Amino acid sequence: MAVTMIGIGVLFFLGHGLNWFFDKTKIPDLLILIGLGYLLGPVLGILQASDFGKAGPVISTMALIVILYEGGLHLSSKDLVSSSVPSLLLSLFSFIFIAVAGGLLAFLIAFQPWHISLLFGVAIGSTSSAIVIPMVKKLSLQNKTKVILSLESAFTDVLTIVIFLVLVESFARGQFDLSELLIGIGPKTGLSAIIGLVSGLIWAFLKKKFAPILAMAFAGEAWALLLYGLIEFSGLNGAIAVLTLGFTLANLNLLPSWLSNSFSAVPVSYKDLSILSELTFLLRTFFFLYLGLLIQFNSLNIILFAFIVSVVILLTRYVAIHLLFNKKSYPLIDALVATAMGPRGLACAVLATIPLQKGIAGGDWLQNVLFTLIPITIGLTAVFVSLSESTKGRKKLQFIFKNHSEEIKNPETNVLGSKNSNL
Repeated sequence: MAVTMIGIGVLFFLGHGLNWFFDKTKIPDLLILIGLGYLLGPVLGILQASDFGKAGPVISTMALIVILYEGGLHLSSKDLVSSSVPSLLLSLFSFIFIAVAGGLLAFLIAFQPWHISLLFGVAIGSTSSAIVIPMVKKLSLQNKTKVILSLESAFTDVLTIVIFLVLVESFARGQFDLSELLIGIGPKTGLSAIIGLVSGLIWAFLKKKFAPILAMAFAGEAWALLLYGLIEFSGLNGAIAVLTLGFTLANLNLLPSWLSNSFSAVPVSYKDLSILSELTFLLRTFFFLYLGLLIQFNSLNIILFAFIVSVVILLTRYVAIHLLFNKKSYPLIDALVATAMGPRGLACAVLATIPLQKGIAGGDWLQNVLFTLIPITIGLTAVFVSLSESTKGRKKLQFIFKNHSEEIKNPETNVLGSKNSNL
């Protein structure tokens, strides 16, 4: 127990120290945390993911929920209206490009059967919300770009998780159900968002009627955890519901005056936000250390293949950003960072284990290569983000987006689109 208490204390100061280091150098702290986790785990053998038992996955899921909840609290209605369609377009473009490219690489280069190649392409189709949302918050980007990238990570998570799970079940029982796939992507996601909105209104109402009882710290976060658990238990998308919950609580000012009197004017107080910020910080610090413990480098061939795929992910994102980010609306740094935002995280790691558990042939290869891919994509993201935040680095990368300038004249026009876009 003493060692555990020491570890928690060290984790707190380590996280804050690395956060300060990121502010000074723009080298993402998450990369250092993952590297430290890998060093303590697979390299030195001091820690193992199994040492945490069920606590590891539980705390990692809590980290994802709290990060999404906090991300929703920072979404304004104006941001959502101007960025939801661009985010959806970027999500579809990047997911399709990456899924197709990844599947072809697995089939043509790694010589995997078509069903494993298909699962691999889908599994790498999403960016990690737990990495993207806290990272972009600190970068020198336009606010609308931060919102677009945050929403993209949530949208691609839905696409990847739903499609992957439907395909795995189909391969396991030898029968594909298209209706199940379409329901999972469309109606279930929409219903999850609606439930998240309603739960936000319910929470604001309860805060108004039972203020003395619900004024305790962490009450809002507990409500988010409860919502996520109930939504996931019902077979819907808990991540989308929690994100919508945070957004609803942040935009109660949109309610008509006759209705707003029934809801708390401050459903999330400054004290709550301070506690939430610190809680998010501690959970994400543990999350990235834990992710480092899960890393597996089993063979040189797998490492090489994972590196090639990671580079292709960047290239496919470049194509999507080049097509969608208008030079008149987005400065160079926004285009570069958006291209770099291709990290894979916990969702990818969880999905990697499912085919092997289901007894699908080739599941062991899929798990090994996805576990290897995760840290490589995060590393490439960190390098590109650091270069993009540096003036000298942007000058060296100017040739990638040669038509994008350092600053834009009218940031409110032409939110997202190709050179001739009217969006």
